[in-house]
Amino acid sequence: MTDASSELIIRAQEGDRLAQQAIVEAFAPMVFRLVSRFFHCREDVEDLAQDVFIKVLLRIHHVRPEKNFQGWLARIAVNTCYDRLRRDRKRKIVLETYHPEMTYTSRAEYMFIGPAQRAVAALDEKLRIPLILKEIEEMSVEEIARIMGLTETAVKVRLFRARNKLRKVVTQSHNTATSDTAQ
Repeated sequence: MTDASSELIIRAQEGDRLAQQAIVEAFAPMVFRLVSRFFHCREDVEDLAQDVFIKVLLRIHHVRPEKNFQGWLARIAVNTCYDRLRRDRKRKIVLETYHPEMTYTSRAEYMFIGPAQRAVAALDEKLRIPLILKEIEEMSVEEIARIMGLTETAVKVRLFRARNKLRKVVTQSHNTATSDTAQ
């Protein structure tokens, strides 16, 4: 944490709107990047990023300026994504139960993402989130553990399982593609 960031946090805690705006501007790229790993629709990413910053600014008085603000912010972003995924899953279950004709998967949207993206998207969120944070966001195991509220060992196990599942999916799709071209 730089002295400038600490000063911004202190000013934001005192109610300085310019400091609050500066925090949003400084950390918006990181938050957008994190949220976009979970959601691909631009409107969803923008809405969730806005939710993240609202939560951050409402809780800014809990921040200790000398601590890892960026890690705290990332944790709020990930938890906000978790909450949205859970809410969407519940909504889907209700729709499937009471209005099955209203649920559908957009085949066009599915066709435009690559096999690797589909494989990662198909992972359970407990495996997908640490994998994204490690491989795409380039966070350390320690940071991921802190953000997700897990032990470092649990993060390593989830990363191992995620990579194994991806390896199996890639191998299966490769074998299927090879057999299709041989015929």
